[in-house]
Amino acid sequence: TVSMGTDEPEALTLVVDDDPLLRLGIIGMLREWGYAPIAAHDPQRALPLAYEMPGLNVLITDYQMPGMNGIELARLMVEILPKLHVLIITGNENLPDHLSPDWKMLIKPFTPYDLKLALHDMRLS
Repeated sequence: TVSMGTDEPEALTLVVDDDPLLRLGIIGMLREWGYAPIAAHDPQRALPLAYEMPGLNVLITDYQMPGMNGIELARLMVEILPKLHVLIITGNENLPDHLSPDWKMLIKPFTPYDLKLALHDMRLS
């Protein structure tokens, strides 16, 4: 079983998605589960947060976005925050880019339970 919330102090989570409905939906679920989510609607706005928020622990990012894809964003952010947990959300199971072995992938469409399970798995690895 996956517990409903998190009591861990490192629940500061950045959600990056250019789709406002998906972004808001994920933010709502994270709040409900005890995370402290922050939203950015593109990688260009997300990247500076790696410097501004050294306590950032989880990155949830869409893969397909204008300007820079989610894997490129994650690589840059992990250089700044090496302990960052990464979850890539995509509609395509076969991404052209290579995921780091520590990262997780979540295929759209997904349920709240799928998201919770992916977050739970990330925090255990």
